[in-house]
Amino acid sequence: MRYKFALAFAAALAAIDGASPANAQTEPVQIKFAIPTPPQSSVSRGLQPWAEEMAKVTDGQVQVQLFLGPTVATIFNAYDRVINGVVDVAFGNFGPLASQFPKTAVVTLPFESRTGMESTLAFWRLYENGTIADEYTKVKPIALLTFPGVYLHGKKPIRNMDDIKGLKIAAQGKVISRALEKLGATPVATAVAEFYPALQRGTIDYAANAWSALPSFKLDEVTSYHLEVPLGADDVYVVMNKDFYAKLPAKAKAAVDKTTGEVMVRRMIGIIDGANAGARGMVAGKPDHTIAQLAPDEEARWAARVAPVIDEWAAETPDGKRVLEAFRAEVKKIRAGM
Repeated sequence: MRYKFALAFAAALAAIDGASPANAQTEPVQIKFAIPTPPQSSVSRGLQPWAEEMAKVTDGQVQVQLFLGPTVATIFNAYDRVINGVVDVAFGNFGPLASQFPKTAVVTLPFESRTGMESTLAFWRLYENGTIADEYTKVKPIALLTFPGVYLHGKKPIRNMDDIKGLKIAAQGKVISRALEKLGATPVATAVAEFYPALQRGTIDYAANAWSALPSFKLDEVTSYHLEVPLGADDVYVVMNKDFYAKLPAKAKAAVDKTTGEVMVRRMIGIIDGANAGARGMVAGKPDHTIAQLAPDEEARWAARVAPVIDEWAAETPDGKRVLEAFRAEVKKIRAGM
């Protein structure tokens, strides 16, 4: 009897102190987030603050555990790691997933966009307005982005279409490979981490990539000529496991919705564009490097030569013509300040 009274008395004291089981603080929600890029990269620098944001808006009730570098995922298998529940969120590259995301590749088409902000915002809005949403039924996208300005970096000057003929150019993705073929070059499927040794050995003449890759992979050491011609963009993602999101407490779910989407996209592309500008400035400051553009009439020739690649993409892709028109409409609105 005395034991039962003691239990009751202890429960009463706990209730007075606000420490009853009903009021006890629950364990924080843990989110495992794989960012397989180097810690110093623009991607890593842009995504890491999300962990602090989530903790702040949930009063510490959500803790994001970061896995930086290829520890539990690479940029090529990150999607599968999320699908399989190895991690809850991950950043990755759409390159190996091209067959699963054919409509998404609209953002990689050459000569269709000029800046990272317009291609990235248009990308996210195509998902948000439902144009390409049917490709994302297995995951919850929290950011969809492009690495803008897939330019050409090598040593031999390229001033016209004759100069590019026969050059071996490392490229990622079917669209840009086809575009390079139309221009007379030979595309070589190569991971960006292999660009340096391939350029150094001479097994490739050029690499097609954004400016930001140069300092990250030290490509400025093995290149000296850089041609800024809008051959497209690389598409990347940040996705969350769909079941994990569905099971989140309401406060955590609201925090994810508040801190991702266009909010995250705008911050990320700002950082990526800044990294591109910084890398370009670094190269421009080197006396042995040349940054060039095609003459307007020559660029028009290039655009006309690769136009069939865009037509082929629209014909081969389910609902491709409508998706292309929707992308162009979004880019137009963004250029108009909308």
